[in-house]
Amino acid sequence: ILGGYAHWAPFTLVIKGIEGLLVGLFASSEKPWGVRTFFCLLGGLEMVGGYFLVETFLYGRGAALAELPGNFLQAIAGVVIAPLFTYLVSRVEGVITHRT
Repeated sequence: ILGGYAHWAPFTLVIKGIEGLLVGLFASSEKPWGVRTFFCLLGGLEMVGGYFLVETFLYGRGAALAELPGNFLQAIAGVVIAPLFTYLVSRVEGVITHRT
């Protein structure tokens, strides 16, 4: 917020909230790997699309297109890192995993 990006807070809340909802509801650990991966990818695409729409509204289509590679990189990193992190945390003694 101090860095001059406070105007992004409400948009990020909605975009990341929907992304988390998609992944959290549909990518549970009981589902097959392919299903979990699909919904992680879907959540990432929702994030990329959401930021693209907001950036188009705020800055114009050219600026939004310029931001696409960075947003795709963020989505891909999430798809790769989240399952690894989830696996590692689930192996820590005393951690109770959520079961749907």
